Amino acid sequence: MKLSVIIPNYNDLQGVLTALNSLLALASGTIDIEWLVQDDASPDYNALGVIPPALASVARNNENVGFAMNCNFGASRATGDVLFFLNQDCFGVPEWSRGWDKALVAAFDDEAVGIVGARLLFPDGKIQSVGGLFDAKRQPFHRCLGWSNPLHPQANTPEYVSWVTGAAMAVRRSVWEQLRGFDPVYGRGYWEDVDFAVRAQLIGHKVWYEPRCTLIHTVGSTGGNPDFMKNAQTFREKWESFIEPDVAAIMERFW
Repeated sequence: MKLSVIIPNYNDLQGVLTALNSLLALASGTIDIEWLVQDDASPDYNALGVIPPALASVARNNENVGFAMNCNFGASRATGDVLFFLNQDCFGVPEWSRGWDKALVAAFDDEAVGIVGARLLFPDGKIQSVGGLFDAKRQPFHRCLGWSNPLHPQANTPEYVSWVTGAAMAVRRSVWEQLRGFDPVYGRGYWEDVDFAVRAQLIGHKVWYEPRCTLIHTVGSTGGNPDFMKNAQTFREKWESFIEPDVAAIMERFW
């Protein structure tokens, strides 16, 4: 399988370069990888002029279109069998990330799997994301968030989950094309990843958590999205009646 790494970019040039260089250095060398950066009209610089073509294929939007649409534009240039969407503030480290690409692609050997999520750690080593579930009110929540031990069995075991974060999310190309990418209704970002996971499962595909692909995520380099709660309500209106709770507890306060 060929892997397309798609980095949706907005400012933070150093972050993008760190992501590219670290993941390239820690790749297995056995997977065919193409590297794509999609610059969402960054005001601080033009990525076309500052990211070396030898490092990644770069395209720049004429105007700022937001995270979901920027990912869609990046995916339209991809030629891989697997599309790996990676936030610009994610990067690899030697003690955790060697062979991240081989682990990610191998997860798609299971034909039922349409989406694969990585294990993401905060810079201090605590758990940020190890796949997500839905609570009693059908709200998405992160498993093991903030736990200090990334090797705890719940965080260190590959398994099916209900959704994974779009910060490091791989998608089988055929599933991406069938669903026509992320829904741009979510604008600058948040909830498009959970939305996509729900849609994929409704057409018969599964979501897999793969801890053997582990990265660091510094979080929030683009400034977040003031419409987070508005997007939460959009998601609720679309999908609440379709979701089956994974736990009996209420874990969040989104609605």
